[in-house]
Amino acid sequence: MTFAALSLIGLFPLTAWAQEDSGGSDIAGKELNKVLGVLQVQPDSASDACVAALKELHKTQKIVSDGESAGKNQDLDVARDVLESNYEDASQICGTDARTLCRTKINESPKLPALCATLHAHPEE
Repeated sequence: MTFAALSLIGLFPLTAWAQEDSGGSDIAGKELNKVLGVLQVQPDSASDACVAALKELHKTQKIVSDGESAGKNQDLDVARDVLESNYEDASQICGTDARTLCRTKINESPKLPALCATLHAHPEE
């Protein structure tokens, strides 16, 4: 995995505009932040699939942001739906990597136990 790909994990926490959306993306954004918090301890634990999902999410975030600036309402509704799906995909894909890290290497960093505990909390917390 390249340094540039690993630095993608550092692009988060997610931008404020994305978390201000009501509904599912807020919950998915919070979940993804928990997952990425774990992976930031050992970025090399993120799979290629996780990095690809984060790239896709970041690309869609830009499309939504640009659409909001331009006021393209029809396209924006579709992009927001895609964005929500991207959040869910990234949370699921990267979450698998984070849970694996928690199961296999929890004692390798003093930060991991507390971060791993957040993965088991309910998304609304």
